[in-house]
Amino acid sequence: MYKLCKTEQSAGRQRELELALADMMMQQRYEEISVSEFCSYVGIPRKAFYRYFSSKDGALYALIDHTMLEYERYRHPSSGLDVALLLREVEKFYQFWMQQKKVLDALEFSGLSGILMERAIAAVDNGSLIRHGASIGNEFTQRQIARFVISGLMVMIVTWHHEGFRESPREMAELTLQMLNQPLMPLLADLI
Repeated sequence: MYKLCKTEQSAGRQRELELALADMMMQQRYEEISVSEFCSYVGIPRKAFYRYFSSKDGALYALIDHTMLEYERYRHPSSGLDVALLLREVEKFYQFWMQQKKVLDALEFSGLSGILMERAIAAVDNGSLIRHGASIGNEFTQRQIARFVISGLMVMIVTWHHEGFRESPREMAELTLQMLNQPLMPLLADLI
């Protein structure tokens, strides 16, 4: 995977390497990139690469995971389910991902957008995306609901990006809340 850096300087350097991977992925498909080529691209010895990552996949996972962690610093803690506040927070979620266009471009170019969803679900499973548990059902039910919501949100991000961010973050937030406010059973019945 990837190393957890102990200093701010080391974490900053790791993030620079992750973003360089995204740059490289916009020019060359991920599966075609070797660690040696990457090291040559950024001008570091292989030994330096392995100081931060155990493999090329580790660098990719770090890129995605650390992007999602950046959102933690970007969002503000909310209290309760005030609809106006929730709308603003969901809008900020879309604004954040719009600002991550480079990462989304790189993942799409290499056909790896699905890994974004996988890593988001993994973040739910390890508890890093859930601020405070919903009061719906037991822990299993809460985790399933969180997986359902994050999967839907990440699909919306990926398709919104793929379609060129035609809608504004506000429009996407309004659509998201509209979808969550409407009963999903009729749609489920249509799909199954």
